[in-house]
Amino acid sequence: MEKRYGASGPQNGLEKIGTKKWAVFYGFGKDSEDDETGYNWYQTYDHRPTLDEIKADIVAEIKAESDFKLRYGYQWGGMTVEYSEALKTDLTGMLVAIQGGIMQFPVEVNLGSKPDGTPQIHSFTSFEELGAVSAGIAAHRAQVSKEEWMAIQALGSMEEYSESQ
Repeated sequence: MEKRYGASGPQNGLEKIGTKKWAVFYGFGKDSEDDETGYNWYQTYDHRPTLDEIKADIVAEIKAESDFKLRYGYQWGGMTVEYSEALKTDLTGMLVAIQGGIMQFPVEVNLGSKPDGTPQIHSFTSFEELGAVSAGIAAHRAQVSKEEWMAIQALGSMEEYSESQ
């Protein structure tokens, strides 16, 4: 699905746009909360899509957006913390090692990359600081997962896609 800009709110539906061409509109989003207008997701088909096809495409887009938000949506200390299973595991291991006396502060951690690819390295100096990032990542993951499930459940019966608008 692609973003179609200029929308003022959600649009959900199936529309015949040609002899053998159909379009699906879904949802609403903004790139920035300050934007006056936003976008709807848009997908064209060369046939009348079934509800299962439409739902599969919308769910795939919801999951892709969730994956992006999970990876790049957590901010800490003015930095974007780039989520990965490796970072989550490393932070957990460091917390355990510090508690067990195997590691000591300061501990340097690459929290991800800036847009130009430069690593964002932070030197942690306390257990509380390291724990706060670790807990923040866990809370971020839980919130993004919850939002994904809610968006998928909100699709419901998809009756607005069964008739041409």
